[in-house]
Amino acid sequence: MSRFACSPWATTPVSQAMISAVMDFADIHRDMGGGRTLRRISHERAAKADMFLLLGRDVERVIDIGLVWNDREDQIVRVTDDAELRDSRLQLWEEAFDLFETEETDEMAPPMRLVA
Repeated sequence: MSRFACSPWATTPVSQAMISAVMDFADIHRDMGGGRTLRRISHERAAKADMFLLLGRDVERVIDIGLVWNDREDQIVRVTDDAELRDSRLQLWEEAFDLFETEETDEMAPPMRLVA
């Protein structure tokens, strides 16, 4: 691949609607010290009907977004996106472990056994 070629989006980019949803509906609040709080939406909260109506197909994406909120200044300090981390962890797991082995002579053969 050329260095000028764009890599395809594996996930949708973070939108203003996703950030607003995290601001309004965050149910995970983690104190980070210095008057800052990390806000996130849990899987359980994202599975509610109102979230589906608000975000549509992006509802599964909103759980990857975290907002660092400054309580003293009432403003967003940082928007974090963990989607690439989640995808890369899955790829590394799949590369590290071949869960199924097939006969080496036939690549299209169904898996013979589970290898742990």
